[in-house]
Amino acid sequence: MDNDALSFNSSFTMEGTVLPDLDELIDAVFNDQTLLVSEGGMDSMFFNPYHKHHICPVRSLITARQTIVEQHDVQDGRTDMQGISWRGGERGKQAFRDNRDHFRAPAYSYPFYDKLPPLVENRDVINYDGNEFYRFRYTDTNVHCSHHHPQLRNLVYATSKNDVYYLHDNTIKHWSPQCRSSKAVLGRPLKNLHSRVPHNITTMAAMDEYLMVGGEDGSYTFMNLQTCDNPVFDSFTTVHYLEVNGIEITRSRTGDPIAYMSSNDHIDHQLRCLDLNTLQVSATFPTSAFINFASQSPDGHMLAVVGDETDGHVMSVNSRENIATLKGHQRYSFSVAWSPDSRMLATGNDDRSTCIFDTRMLSSPVHILSQDVQESVRSLRYSSCGRYLAMAEDRHYVHIVDTTTDYSQAQKIDFVGDISGISFTPDGEGLYIGVSSIDFSSLLEFEKARPTWGGNKYDQFDPLYF
Repeated sequence: MDNDALSFNSSFTMEGTVLPDLDELIDAVFNDQTLLVSEGGMDSMFFNPYHKHHICPVRSLITARQTIVEQHDVQDGRTDMQGISWRGGERGKQAFRDNRDHFRAPAYSYPFYDKLPPLVENRDVINYDGNEFYRFRYTDTNVHCSHHHPQLRNLVYATSKNDVYYLHDNTIKHWSPQCRSSKAVLGRPLKNLHSRVPHNITTMAAMDEYLMVGGEDGSYTFMNLQTCDNPVFDSFTTVHYLEVNGIEITRSRTGDPIAYMSSNDHIDHQLRCLDLNTLQVSATFPTSAFINFASQSPDGHMLAVVGDETDGHVMSVNSRENIATLKGHQRYSFSVAWSPDSRMLATGNDDRSTCIFDTRMLSSPVHILSQDVQESVRSLRYSSCGRYLAMAEDRHYVHIVDTTTDYSQAQKIDFVGDISGISFTPDGEGLYIGVSSIDFSSLLEFEKARPTWGGNKYDQFDPLYF
């Protein structure tokens, strides 16, 4: 078994294995040492017989793994939301996380970032204490998520409370929370010749009955989820490298379904808008850099564009001209999201911050959210009611900010592993997080936390809950 990959086909425990003191174990983890232990179930599970008596200490921080995890399992303290029982609790979990991070370069570290000035710490004060806006509900650790590109993490979409689409092994799969079952809908192992997808899927989007995926070679596949007719595979160009970085499916002001396709377009330097009824390019927007993501405001008037430059842009959908330049970030941006009323705009960046702009005053951000953010902000989503903004880091953490408190109250969801994507359900009642770690891949399901009598002061009289 690969010492860097830990996979579980069934539940296990370490009963009968004698382990060293926790302090000694954690010291060995940080020093990347092996340990001599007594014979037992642990070493026989992970190593061949000639490895007997020696274990990799980071593995011994895990005492058990559960396949199906429900809310009561976490509430009763039997396991965490990923089905893991950690030796030493949160301390052991953090040691495991630190060990994995030590052997992986930060995703936000472009080589030329080292030549840029140090990041300026300009943080709004955010209170995380005691906040639980969304509560863990369920996960099946046999349901696996994945991602191909280290920076593109929009690979989970919920089109209804019972339909969640995600990427696994270059295949788009459908998860039914109601039936608690998963099936492939596009890509391998389907035998249909028309189910062709890009060789390496980098991004995807789904809304209503529409599904689209894009690949690293500029190709894309479009599928109607209602009819399930032959998916359409096409490409923007014959040039080999024109990576599709982001896709947003939305509707035009006339109600027609459209898709904004962001790419590394070094040929035409433009953002494309596709009419999903005809799959023809209906509009193009000139750009000055590679575009990582573009999002149309819900009212259909504005288009926010972020990419490989420190500034973002807001453009007019009708005139296709630049309305405003978004300043406030110090690195490249990979995510952007509008509030449902089109008033607020959020941009996520490699500088480990999310800037919040008021469209009535786009000259500078009204908030810069970076407190307790460890890595790049890869994905942003507003809930349908606009109350919550979810911010996904590169790995380990998703932050949920309560916008009604002037972005001053937040919840941090922490786990172990890379994040492939996040998605609220259209009604805002549910939240899904794709974990694409080689060790603990899963799809985590959350539900809106209902207030209890005498509960959180921010929730107690909120009509949005009832």
